[in-house]
Amino acid sequence: MGLDALLGGGLARGTSNLFTGPPGTGKSTLALKFAVAAANRGEKVLLFTFDESLNVVFERARGLELGLEKLVEKGLVIPAQIDPAELTPGELAFRIRLAVEKDNVRLVYLDSLNGYLHSMGDERLLTLQLHELLTYLNQQGIATIMVLSPQGLLGQMKSPVDLTYLADTVLALRFFEANGAVHKAISVVKKRTGTHETTIRELTIASSGIVVGPPLTEFRGILTGVPMMVETVERPRRKPRKNARRR
Repeated sequence: MGLDALLGGGLARGTSNLFTGPPGTGKSTLALKFAVAAANRGEKVLLFTFDESLNVVFERARGLELGLEKLVEKGLVIPAQIDPAELTPGELAFRIRLAVEKDNVRLVYLDSLNGYLHSMGDERLLTLQLHELLTYLNQQGIATIMVLSPQGLLGQMKSPVDLTYLADTVLALRFFEANGAVHKAISVVKKRTGTHETTIRELTIASSGIVVGPPLTEFRGILTGVPMMVETVERPRRKPRKNARRR
């Protein structure tokens, strides 16, 4: 699909992958799509949600006809709703390691790191804890998908914590305006394990599926939060001189 082409073949095993963008751009939907694809290949998926209830996750999956509930019944997806106030970061890391070693989980999905940060209460502790956890998961050949929402919805946005250096792949989503409507854009800004497209493409999420459109060559400034349409100016043709000599 177009998303795999944008990522240069998809997400690699033993890597940490960060999906970042404002609320509503489709981060969780894309992450869920990758998780379901892994489960359909027979790989066990551990799905931890902090900010949304499992009912919302299942409802989103039904809207896209992903078949999440059947995968849960088969034991290929292990969902859990986490309350940061009731579970310490150490206990969360222990549950993840236990799922990897006992249940043979091959993909870990954390949605979102904003909730994980709230459970820490300290940005430095989050960085140290995630570094240790991701190092362990990478060594075990586990693919990790992390979702992070910056502060703000439109325009310039600020991330609550900088985790881009910890991630092997960073996928950025943004809003942009065109023809009186709000659209979504997607791009891969980093991938350590191989090549990837450097284009910014339009993203469409509907009941019929997820569509990655052609590069948005007519826009600039999408990633900065202030997109502008580039006007193409045609060069005037040179008029022949009236008194040109004939040869």
